Amino acid sequence: MSRFKAHPDGAVSIKRRVFSLPTLVSLVLAGAFLAFLVTRFDIDLAAAWDQAKASNPWYLALAVAVHYTTFAFRGARWRLLLRNAQGSASHVPGVAYCSQLVLLGWFANSVSWFRLGDAYRAYLYRDEQDASFSRTIGTILAERMLDAILVLLLLLVSVPFLVGGQATWIVLGVAIALVAAMSGALLVMIFAKVRVLRALPARLAERYQRFHQGALASFAQLPPVTLWGILGWLAETGRLFLVVRALGLEIDIPLVIFITLANSLLTLVPTPGGLGAVESGVAGLLVRLSSLSINSAAALVLVDRAITYLSIIMVGAVLFLARQALPGLLAARRPAHP
Repeated sequence: MSRFKAHPDGAVSIKRRVFSLPTLVSLVLAGAFLAFLVTRFDIDLAAAWDQAKASNPWYLALAVAVHYTTFAFRGARWRLLLRNAQGSASHVPGVAYCSQLVLLGWFANSVSWFRLGDAYRAYLYRDEQDASFSRTIGTILAERMLDAILVLLLLLVSVPFLVGGQATWIVLGVAIALVAAMSGALLVMIFAKVRVLRALPARLAERYQRFHQGALASFAQLPPVTLWGILGWLAETGRLFLVVRALGLEIDIPLVIFITLANSLLTLVPTPGGLGAVESGVAGLLVRLSSLSINSAAALVLVDRAITYLSIIMVGAVLFLARQALPGLLAARRPAHP
């Protein structure tokens, strides 16, 4: 019997949780929170909407195209992490397949609380590739660790060019705390492995062993892994730069980099896609760190979130349905062993 049929890792309910009635309720609640923010900060939505509608469509189209290249870069990186964790002799699907799952993970994060998309991505990979759920989650943990380090390094590059006082230091402090927490967890995994395995029941110890292997083995081949990660973040920065140009706003490159990275940190708030936290946080930072009015900041957030949030939901839903209708073409099932 395959591991998928036996469900040893307990991931069978993830799919239901991502696409459930509570998820829809959470979106309604997040929308109510956004309405509160609009009234609290006295944003003229009509003026912000008019400014957004006047955006240059060519720059916007290019921003969308650049945004979706990040999934190719992140898919290529995750494929390397999977190869590191599973061994070069193991079957790992191509970049297109891995990019699909990364996009579906973002889609799930956009419609569910507590970033269930990461677990959903691991669930899909285990289902379709007969792989270990625990080991796959380990690769995603390593991916998050590498992203946190890159975010911190890029913040350290951009912060010296900004004049924002407390706001910039808060964002930098959050990034430092995140890297410190994840580094501490990694060190505990390395030095307490034997004790943890002894303390766990045999079945859980086996799963932890696979999780441990997936996380730590992923850090092999760091140069190409880091390169793909940098390209992914450059694509995100490029998207925001193009949105700024589409709106005809004046924002320095260091601030574009800083806002892109702050945006990513705000998505860690456990609402669907960081809804509420991202919009208020990014708009507030733009007003504090630039000469933009609150309405111009709102217009920028409105357009950028249409790309990074609404379009992800639409494209992700189409991909999800297409994979149900054409599983043999898109799901890339693992070849049967002879």
